[in-house]
Amino acid sequence: MAKIDLKQSTGLPIFYSGEDLLPQGLSVSQTSLVCIDEIRLQLLNPDLNCPENFYKKYSDLDKDNVFKEKNIKINMYLIFPNLAGIEYTKTFATRSKNYPRILEIAYGGGIILLQRYDSPKSNRVIKLPVKKGQKIIIPQGYTCAIINSRQNSNLIVLELHSRDAKPRIVLDDRKGMSYYIIRKNAKQETVRNPEYKIVEEPEVINTDSILSKYGVRNGTPIVKQIMRKYEKFTWLFSQDSVSI
Repeated sequence: MAKIDLKQSTGLPIFYSGEDLLPQGLSVSQTSLVCIDEIRLQLLNPDLNCPENFYKKYSDLDKDNVFKEKNIKINMYLIFPNLAGIEYTKTFATRSKNYPRILEIAYGGGIILLQRYDSPKSNRVIKLPVKKGQKIIIPQGYTCAIINSRQNSNLIVLELHSRDAKPRIVLDDRKGMSYYIIRKNAKQETVRNPEYKIVEEPEVINTDSILSKYGVRNGTPIVKQIMRKYEKFTWLFSQDSVSI
């Protein structure tokens, strides 16, 4: 396939070859390929041997330290379309304890799962279908997983947060998120992770009203918005600053 220019959706000089991301004039701190053996502990069926690869992560994109000087870290995720048994391919569950994050869908579509699980009596799960151009604000303390629920195209997602955020992989001990997104009888379904004996049903929220609350527009790449009006985004660099 012909190269696809992702600049309109990300604000960054990046092309997509159909198999890989090709940053133009950008530095990438690290490119990592997450395979099934690494993410196995978070799968519905941990005994599977395929698909071999789940996604690529391009860490800390920058140009002449412009973003670093603004305390911004940008990562890109390229999530392959496939099924691990009956479960759609996905990213690790990650959590930033004190700082919020922003996700922007650069190509394709899928599901964003968010959860905050303090106890069986205090928990919340949010399921968000997403498509190209959408942005999602992830509050501090919420765990996130990105699922590619389309079987014929890659899902490309930009992640942006303060360099102080330092999201980390979590929930290996609970086999991942409280719900799995699966394909069964040619339909998409959401099934509970049995490691969570009691958990709330997934809810859908109005993401547009949340974006508006924090001064984010869907039409313009988030990188451009922040670089043009940096003073509007003090919440992104502040602890415990977002509620949904």
